Amino acid sequence: MKASTFLTVVAIIVSLCACNSQALDDSAITAKIKAKLAGDSQTSAIKIGVETTDGVVTLTGTVPTEQEKDKAKELANSEAGVKRVVNNLNVDPNSIGATNVGQKIDEAKKEASKTAADDVILAKIKSKLLVAGLSTIDVNVNDGQVVLKGKVKSSDDKTEAEAIAKNTDGVKSVKSELNVGAA
Repeated sequence: MKASTFLTVVAIIVSLCACNSQALDDSAITAKIKAKLAGDSQTSAIKIGVETTDGVVTLTGTVPTEQEKDKAKELANSEAGVKRVVNNLNVDPNSIGATNVGQKIDEAKKEASKTAADDVILAKIKSKLLVAGLSTIDVNVNDGQVVLKGKVKSSDDKTEAEAIAKNTDGVKSVKSELNVGAA
């Protein structure tokens, strides 16, 4: 009786160790793949989720390019103990990742520069209109294109406002939506 109880206990311990061994192996695989992703300049480790079950690695998250998606799968496949990789990464060109971070920074710089330039143009035009006594005119500037809106007292005021806008540095075009009448 004691021998059979002992053998049963040994069998249970061996099976528990085998289960824990696979779980430990899966955890190690996941950690090693995450380290590879973090160390690779073509992948965004923070944007890529890694999960391993019974040696099957599943990649999740969103990356900006197919190149980054493929590189993540390649890195996962290269890890010892990986039986298969399920690549559930989504590609969204609008997301920021390792393969396009420079491009996104350049786009942000251009947008900020364009907005700043438009703000300077707007300030110049508004100042000149104020000095000319035409402060009730609404001015919109987008990418150097100016739109004048509102009412002015006379056609001379309309012409002067349009000339002020056209002669301001940085202005590409002027669209006048000014109406002559009681301002």
